Amino acid sequence: MRLKLKSIGKSRKLLFLFLLSFVLFYRSLFNFFTNDDFFLLKISRIGSVKEFVNFFNLIQGPDGLGMYRPLTTQVYYFLDWQLFNLNPLGLHIISFLVFFGLIYLVYHLAKIITKSEKISLTAGFLYASSATHFGHLYYPASFQELGLALFFLLSVIYFIRFLEKTDVKDCLLSFVFFVLALFSKETAVVLPFVLGLIYLFLRLQKRSKLNLGSIIFSLLPYFLLLSGYLYMRFAYYGFATGDSYIWDFSLRRAVNTLGWYGLWSLNLPEMLVDFVEPGLTFNPNLFKLHSRDIWPIFILFGAEVAVLIYSALKSKIPALKSKAYIYALSAFWFIGTLTPVLFLPIHKFTFYLTLPLFGVVLAISTLLIGLKSKMPYYLLLTFWLLASVMTLNLTLKTHWITRGGETAAKVYDYFNKNQTALKGLKNIVFFDEPQDNLLPWSPTNVLKTTLSDNNFFKVFFNEKYQVWYGKDAFPGTEAVYIGARQFLGY
Repeated sequence: MRLKLKSIGKSRKLLFLFLLSFVLFYRSLFNFFTNDDFFLLKISRIGSVKEFVNFFNLIQGPDGLGMYRPLTTQVYYFLDWQLFNLNPLGLHIISFLVFFGLIYLVYHLAKIITKSEKISLTAGFLYASSATHFGHLYYPASFQELGLALFFLLSVIYFIRFLEKTDVKDCLLSFVFFVLALFSKETAVVLPFVLGLIYLFLRLQKRSKLNLGSIIFSLLPYFLLLSGYLYMRFAYYGFATGDSYIWDFSLRRAVNTLGWYGLWSLNLPEMLVDFVEPGLTFNPNLFKLHSRDIWPIFILFGAEVAVLIYSALKSKIPALKSKAYIYALSAFWFIGTLTPVLFLPIHKFTFYLTLPLFGVVLAISTLLIGLKSKMPYYLLLTFWLLASVMTLNLTLKTHWITRGGETAAKVYDYFNKNQTALKGLKNIVFFDEPQDNLLPWSPTNVLKTTLSDNNFFKVFFNEKYQVWYGKDAFPGTEAVYIGARQFLGY
């Protein structure tokens, strides 16, 4: 009876975590497609089994796609064509369901590592309520992060089971999930190294009897697959390219990038990176435009840091030493899983923290549960949740994902309502008004990025229109001219 009551209590707490995350992010269900969504929708429209199988082609991506993420891009968007009639709501629901699964896996993996129900539930709470989940819940194009993290954690969990129980079936399942992680996103390449780290952690804690030779033999299939995957990936796809994909392998820039991910993991807003200038000074526009939102966030962030420092100082040396392996594992997990993006200083986003965040919440939870006083524990959870809520509210108002979704929805509504007036007219020219010259950016350029050039019209209007951005760009004479700024909300 006691075990049954404990199980019911645990289920209720997990349901609470799911409900909490839903309350924080439910508005994502209503965000429209934007930016890369339209290109990914276009390349995922197929009509045969052969084309579906070609999603997994390691030699050539469709329509020049330079990324190999078939499971979480082409298959994911294919479901929207087949099941949801190009309604983003269906994809957002899938993202939420996978996110709920991730919350449970974070809880489960933390419990396996620490053998503590309190630590695992705390880690689940911190993870479920983190503001860093904004991107992959509001923006379908970043679903790849959710898919990667899901299969990555499953692979780790089953590998730990193999290490502790030496059941070959668990090792096989771990390998299968590794394959699925590679189909989700290229950064899964760090998984075999993380598994080696996990073995070292369990070995030092005397929780695995497998010797080094057995582990090398067990990990050999992972590294063989990894070698073949990397060869095919770089031989035929090459490195990621684009305006923000600028590689910089300097240690100083990598440390700076790592620092930003560390700050974001404590619920500071992503947009801060645009307002911090050389010398760690703030652009005055930050306080001019967002003072009402940013000052409470800064205060809550300072309170979080103060509680963590206090907790570390109050922890006794023997207690810290006894958990040193967990802290080391947390640090290596955070840095190791971020390594593939650490050398892209311009291309950094909070949704890349989906997997690395586990290391942060594991370390914080372990530190807090080790204290005799419960006050720091409840203070940290309160400050964390409040900071997340305020950061999410600010992000909703300012982020390109939500603003782009609103803009694209307006364009979609405009062309649906004016189909009769536009009948028989193919060329559409978006242009800037003279007063738009006072803006620091061109509305037509913003619209072009938001709609992914002509991809929006190819997806929703079956190439009925040919769209041009700017009067100078249009080579002909007969066209419908539409002011771009009316769709941008200012």
